[in-house]
Amino acid sequence: MFLDIGLGIFAAMAVSALWDVPLTLAFAAVGACFALLPDLDFVFLAIRRRNALHHREGLHYPLLFVPIGAFIFSWFGGAWALLFALASLGHFIHDSVGIGWGVQWLFPFTKDHYSFFYIYKPRWRAEYLPRQWLYIWKHDEIDALDARYGDPDWIRNIYSTWHPYAVAEFAVFLAAICLFWLLQ
Repeated sequence: MFLDIGLGIFAAMAVSALWDVPLTLAFAAVGACFALLPDLDFVFLAIRRRNALHHREGLHYPLLFVPIGAFIFSWFGGAWALLFALASLGHFIHDSVGIGWGVQWLFPFTKDHYSFFYIYKPRWRAEYLPRQWLYIWKHDEIDALDARYGDPDWIRNIYSTWHPYAVAEFAVFLAAICLFWLLQ
């Protein structure tokens, strides 16, 4: 979440520079909201008391989400469309690196999930996944993979410790806040 907010702020700064749009707190906040928007399905699942930790099913389809959203926001101007595209694309890239089982980048053509580089493994799991730059996970195997390799307490185990993933997320968030403040 913190990385998504930071990426949304960075997207707002980039669009502001490219389109000569004033870099306001409101514009940066909209960028952060756009970056968080794909996780709206998490909120609906949590409200319905379903397993919200497996939320990448409703809106995590970049080939559909980014162009449709950019088209909708293009009605407000090209800067808004670009802000939506950059912020939401940043979110999908973030969700494809590190933790979780990736994103269905090529949906509707395939339901396979794609993740890149590092895959989080809880310390208490004895079995490691191979280290590689691209993982392709079959959609029908996600639940079994999660049962075998996942961490049901991943939020606590990553974000309440000095885990490298959490440090990177907070560092990007703080860098975005600092750079935004410096540009004001």
